[in-house]
Amino acid sequence: MRCAIFLGVMMVAAANMGLATDAVPKITRAVATLNGVFSPRGFFNITVRLYQLEGLEWAKFDLKKSRLTLDFKPGVAVTEGEIQNVMMSAGYKPGPIKVESLTLSEASETGPGWVRIKHPQSRNPVIRWFQLNF
Repeated sequence: MRCAIFLGVMMVAAANMGLATDAVPKITRAVATLNGVFSPRGFFNITVRLYQLEGLEWAKFDLKKSRLTLDFKPGVAVTEGEIQNVMMSAGYKPGPIKVESLTLSEASETGPGWVRIKHPQSRNPVIRWFQLNF
C-alpha cells in the first residue's frame, strides 16, 4: 500500500515537472537589418521612435553590420510589420527582420551595446522629452 502511494506521488510530481518546463517564460527577440544606417545619428532617429513598440525593454545597435536587436518583455508578441513601421517612420528602409522566441536564460542584455528603452507616459511634448532623456 505504501509503495503504491509513493509511486502515485512520484507520478504526480513528474507530471507537474513536465508542466513547469512548458511554462518557462519566453521573450521575443527581433533582429532587423537596416539598409544604409551606419551612423549613430541614424540609430538615434530610430531609437526615438522605439518607445512606440509596446513591451520593448532592450535594444542593441551594431553600426558595422547596420543591425538592430530588440528584446521584448516576456509574453509580448511582435510582428515584422510593426518593426518595419517604426523604421519607416524614422525615414529608413528596413531590411530583413527575424523574430524568434528565447527563454530568459538564453537572452542576455548585459553585454556591451545594450540600451534600456524608456517609454514616456505623458502627452505633453516637453514632459515627454524629459522622460526620454532623464
